[in-house]
Formats: sequence, C-alpha cells, structure tokens
Amino acid sequence: MSDDVHDDYDDDLDPTDAWLVEASHHLDDTDSDVSRLVARISSSLNRVRRPARALATDMPGVWISDRVVKQLLATQIRTGLGRLVVFASLDGAGDQIHAVRIGLIARYRDDLPVMSDHIRDAIEDVLVRTLGAKVTAQACRAIHVRWQDVYSREWLS
Repeated sequence: MSDDVHDDYDDDLDPTDAWLVEASHHLDDTDSDVSRLVARISSSLNRVRRPARALATDMPGVWISDRVVKQLLATQIRTGLGRLVVFASLDGAGDQIHAVRIGLIARYRDDLPVMSDHIRDAIEDVLVRTLGAKVTAQACRAIHVRWQDVYSREWLS
C-alpha cells in the first residue's frame, strides 16, 4: 500500500485513532522470545492431542472416528439425561471396541445405580446406531460408569 492511502485514511480518524494507527506503523515484528514461546507451545500441542482412531462398523469398508462417537455419547447423555460427561474412553485394539469407560458429574439426590443404568442404555443405543450391533456387542456388555462429585470433583466410589 502506498503512503497516500494511509494518509487519506488517517485524515478521517479522530486524534486518538490517528495516534493508534501511526503507532501501529512503527511496531516491530514479534520479539524472538515470543516467537520461541509460541513455537514451544505449538509443538507440544501435537503431543497432547492424539490422532483419531478409526473404528470398524457392521458395514464393511465403513469406519467412524472415535472422536465422533465420543461426541455423540456426550451429546446424547447431556441432552437425554441432563448429565455432563467429563471423561470418555473407547477401549480396544485397532479398530475394535471392547469396553467403554465414562465419567460424569453427579448431582445431589441422584440415585447413582439407577442413573448409571440409564447412562449404560444411552451408551448402548449410540454404539449400536453408529457402529452396529455386531461390532459393539462386547463393548455393550462392558460399560463402566464413574461419577464425580459436583463440587469437589472427587471420583465417588
């Protein structure tokens, strides 16, 4: 851009805005310390976030990401049962699921054994609808539900 464009634009600004625009013209590139910090944080993000795992379905040649299944589980449980999922694990090797572990926030007055049964039913429904009854049969028999206290966030026995 030419200076003429900046000058025309600067004339339309109030004095404070004009000062800010002028100051921005003199800003240096980011400090090398800042650049190193950004690079360090960015490089560790790849280690924190693991790659998605493709899960087999009852339909040959079709796989679904474990992230999609976890999101569907969390959404179904939140909207259908009003509980917040804080942990979800689809355990198994390769593209198979052998068990599901799920952690939720408990509310006072919850009947946890009854609510756990409702959670298991919701999980089984999502697994069968998304992946199929055959590939999820073992996992549907091994759904482990854990609860956290709403205030202390401690896991309940």
